[in-house]
Amino acid sequence: MKAHAEFYFDFVCPLCFLAAKPLREVSKEQKAEIEWKPFELCPEPTQQMEQVEDFLERPWNRSIAPLAQQLHVEMKMPDMSAVPRTHLAHEGFHFAKKHGQESTYVDAVFKAYWEDEKDISQIEVLAEIADSLHLDKEIFTRILKDRTFEQVHKDSLAYAYEDAHVTEVPTLKIGSRVLQGFASKETVKKALLHEHSAKLEDREK
Repeated sequence: MKAHAEFYFDFVCPLCFLAAKPLREVSKEQKAEIEWKPFELCPEPTQQMEQVEDFLERPWNRSIAPLAQQLHVEMKMPDMSAVPRTHLAHEGFHFAKKHGQESTYVDAVFKAYWEDEKDISQIEVLAEIADSLHLDKEIFTRILKDRTFEQVHKDSLAYAYEDAHVTEVPTLKIGSRVLQGFASKETVKKALLHEHSAKLEDREK
């Protein structure tokens, strides 16, 4: 029986981008399942953040940059006038999920923003990402313009806020364990092994 991890994230959260790497690596090693759970740090009508550092407890050069270097991850502080809204990127996620491409979509959107400094609030940018994953670009564009997955996304946010009681990202839930903030590879590995053992014990009862 596979261990299961819920990863709550927002695309404009730098720690989410970094935390996804050890999570993916350990999940692959242990054949665990990752369930990607959208979260919005700055949902409408909240005032749009001007810079990524508004989300951080410590300055970029003292927090994100050293961690990225340690993980051998290339990332930049996006040079934009404001931090992009992410509701459309998340609605696109639900379309990708419907087609079994949620994991690759998450990775591609993260990289578009943090490596290539693309404005992921723009439908055209998201449609190019979808096209690169061999998702139908025209249908993808239409579902974002029509807001086809708007309610699905709102329901997923309601679950995160009200049912899962998630207040910050990244948040990783593995069984009864809740890991907030960046979780190292070793921490994730221990949590997944513990969950796997707990499932085996339950099955033997």
